[in-house]
Amino acid sequence: MANERWPVLTPAGSEVLPITDGIYYTAANIGGSSADNCQVYVEFFTDAAGTALATPASGTVSAQGSPMGQVWLAPSSGATINAADVKAAGTYTPPVFSGRMQQGRVQFAGITGALTARVTFWRY
Repeated sequence: MANERWPVLTPAGSEVLPITDGIYYTAANIGGSSADNCQVYVEFFTDAAGTALATPASGTVSAQGSPMGQVWLAPSSGATINAADVKAAGTYTPPVFSGRMQQGRVQFAGITGALTARVTFWRY
């Protein structure tokens, strides 16, 4: 079974997310996957293009998954990422989902020291 990458997207479909407080989603219907587990990874940037790596000073990223499309659940482990731990030599533990899900989402809260982010759900 191959790993599957499900990026979190803006409503316009961009993988480069503004870090304003808000909720962003993966594409819907990732449930067709044969993968049972998923990890969430985050990178922050100082530019609008999402190319210059940043280390935020504060804030959090929370991940959730929806197994059937309506109810949102926290990961099996590591529900919240401390944004200051997301850096070139990252020290955060990626949230892990055990079990199937239709869609993933993340919520940024109080992020300072970055302009944009990329978030990916890797299914395995």
